[in-house]
Amino acid sequence: MTIAYAFVMSLTALAAKQAQTMIAVSTLVFWQSVFCALILLPQMRGRWQKRPLSVWKIHFLRSFGGFVGFLFYYWSLNHIPLVEASLLRTCAPLCVPFVVLILHRVRIPKARWLPLIVGFVGVAFVIQPTPAHLNPWHLVGFVSAVGLALSMVTTRMLSQQVSGQETLFVYFFVSTLLSLPLVFLQGDSLRLPMDVWPWVGVVTATLYVGMYLYNLAYTYAPASVVSPVSYVGVVFSGFWGWAVWGHVPDVFAILGMLCIFSSILISTRMARNRG
Repeated sequence: MTIAYAFVMSLTALAAKQAQTMIAVSTLVFWQSVFCALILLPQMRGRWQKRPLSVWKIHFLRSFGGFVGFLFYYWSLNHIPLVEASLLRTCAPLCVPFVVLILHRVRIPKARWLPLIVGFVGVAFVIQPTPAHLNPWHLVGFVSAVGLALSMVTTRMLSQQVSGQETLFVYFFVSTLLSLPLVFLQGDSLRLPMDVWPWVGVVTATLYVGMYLYNLAYTYAPASVVSPVSYVGVVFSGFWGWAVWGHVPDVFAILGMLCIFSSILISTRMARNRG
């Protein structure tokens, strides 16, 4: 499920990057959220239940994290190569311990600092934070990882209390509400030109399938197990970036990939040993 999720989401990124040559990012996020919510609406018939306020708070946090994750990811796609944007988004597991610290007041164990440091060294290789090389859009791409990390943690929290369909429907509904004012604040339009409809259709279909697989993966396994496998999505994104735009990662990006992947593998081994 995780490998399929990684491949499908690479197709989402490919189609989104093409769509954004014709429409604004906020407009794309709005329509993908509307269409996915409409797909899920019939599935929610007879499934609605009264939820305590605590569950709705987690729903909102999960939805907000997912919204930020996609919005900033799409923004970064416009300005940096697909493989680098995907690589930075895949750094989400590095941010998970900090999200857990904020939400649950659970301190990061000393043993976890080694993989975290290795991972963030990898992020530094990709971003290259020097006056000559710093591209602020790399930082935007990293913010998408923070949003995805929040989504990971809260999806796991919700999995024991609500169905996957409910989690997704609430997410897409909240994402619609959050993106609509952003469209007008930026002076953009909700109108979709005919040329962009096929790309929006691909984004919607792949996003729905990808998010379904994502919810299943994080429902049946912890993020520490799923994350290393999902890293294969960077390989898929690298292939699309090379095949469509001719982007080839430089030596610093490759070193960054190796460091980030190594850090995730170390974290996974620690999680299994602890289990």
